[in-house]
Amino acid sequence: MNFTRLLPALVTVLLMACGTGAPPTSEAEGNTAEQTKEKDEAIKVKGERGRRSYTAEELNEPYSRVSPWRYIVTSPETEYFERMVGSSTLARTVHGSGHAVLVPEDLTFKTNGDWKGILDPGQEKALDRLVGAHIIKGIKGPKLLEGTYENLNGDQVSIEKNAQGQLVCGGAKLLGRELETDQGLVIPVLGLAEPIAWD
Repeated sequence: MNFTRLLPALVTVLLMACGTGAPPTSEAEGNTAEQTKEKDEAIKVKGERGRRSYTAEELNEPYSRVSPWRYIVTSPETEYFERMVGSSTLARTVHGSGHAVLVPEDLTFKTNGDWKGILDPGQEKALDRLVGAHIIKGIKGPKLLEGTYENLNGDQVSIEKNAQGQLVCGGAKLLGRELETDQGLVIPVLGLAEPIAWD
């Protein structure tokens, strides 16, 4: 019997039994390298689907496609809704939710003063309800808008055609300029999806 061949294998077994972490054999090394490569690829794919680093240009270009929140911040037509979302507790939800967001354009607020005071102290819950009414769950994409959904407040809402053949959601008329961002769908609208429920 050749002890010189048996000795390294015996030492490896003893060291592993003692928990010292002996170097793996070439077959185990191959498996470890393969597993590490698979893990790295999974992390890379996850990063591509989830969070990734964006350039300053991607974040700040007009109508940014990074997320619904970045769209709202960079769109020249959403100044009022930007202030509302930013003052609500739902800003993070809008930024990375994967939901569809009905985004009322400024003309909505310039032609109707009912919203004034929503940013006043004591109206925080009313503000959250208003923003939550514009965050819709379950929309699959910009081509599949019609249907019944749930908003972030837990209420059932419908996107349907009105008598003039225009898509509406409550009191909001869809403008037909839907935009897919990396973190969710933006649906520009005129009007509010539901009236403000003041506290």
